This record gives sequence, C-alpha cells and structure tokens, in this order.
Amino acid sequence: MRKILSLLFCLWIILALAACSGARNELNSGSAQSDIPTSSGGPNNVTEQPSVSPTEKATAETGDNKTEENGVISINITVGSSTFTATLNNNETAKALVAQFPMTLQMNEHNGLEKYYDLSEDLPAASTERPATIHAGDIMGWSGNTLVLFYETHSNSYGGYVPLGRVDNPSNLASALGSGNVQVTWSLAE
Repeated sequence: MRKILSLLFCLWIILALAACSGARNELNSGSAQSDIPTSSGGPNNVTEQPSVSPTEKATAETGDNKTEENGVISINITVGSSTFTATLNNNETAKALVAQFPMTLQMNEHNGLEKYYDLSEDLPAASTERPATIHAGDIMGWSGNTLVLFYETHSNSYGGYVPLGRVDNPSNLASALGSGNVQVTWSLAE
C-alpha cells in the first residue's frame, strides 16, 4: 500500500510539473506580465528574413564590411517617429540577432525600466553576466531568447544577461518608449 501511495504521489508531482510547464509556455505566447526580469512575450509581430549569415547581411545592406571592420555593428532602433542609433558588440550573440534584421517587434513593458521581447529561438552565448548596474540605453539578451532594451539606469541583482550593445545617445529613449507596450523596429544602419 505504501508503494502505491508513493507511486501515486510521484505521478501527481509529475503531472503538476507538466501543468506548470504548460502554463509557462502559454504565458510565453500570451501577453501577461510577471515580476521576474522578463517572461511573457506579446504578439509575435516579427518580420522574419531568410537565413543569411550576419556578415553577408551586413555587407549586403551597407555595401561593404566597414561595420565589422570597426569591431562594432551599427544599428537603428525606431520607435514611432524617433530613430536611435546604437552600437552592437561584434560577438556571436549580436551577429545572431542582426541576422534577423530588419524586424518589427511588439515589445513589452517591465517595471518602468525596460522593454523586452521573447524571440522565437535562443541566441547563442558563450557566457552570461550579472551586471551590478544596468544603464539607460543598454541592449542585452536575457535567459537565452529575450531581447531587452533598458531605458532607465538601475541596480541589478539578476544574472543571465549577455551584453549586446548600447544606444549611442539614450537621452530621449524613455520618453519615446513610453510607459506601456510599444512597437519597435530594429534594422542595420545605412
């Protein structure tokens, strides 16, 4: 009898975990918000492009390879009528992101500090960090597949971040992004 009860208890735990996993997946495809750094994705308004290597894409769009020769990748982030230039690091994570450009995302608001979007696939990352301070204008990957654009400087206690780059001049970024979810277009700079 004790073995049967133990087996039933284990089965119940497995089913409960599966239900939680299903609820987590449902949240990732819905628009609910959470108190963790990023969790749910909004509507998947992504304009996906054919698979092309980041180098080929940068060369095709800029006409040369100056973007990567300088050790950085120049991009534009457009919110409404405001366009911000940003500089991405020349690393495998940033290159994987750029390979998806141009893309228009419905980015979600989180805690008055950031906008985020859960990408459909993980970005490659050699390692992650836990920065003590995150600055307005920082662009990071989080938890493998979440693109985060920070518009307020704040102290941080979360790990799992991959620094991707930075908005060159974030002085009007917070006002352009506003207080709710917002459509943001990411593209290579001309």
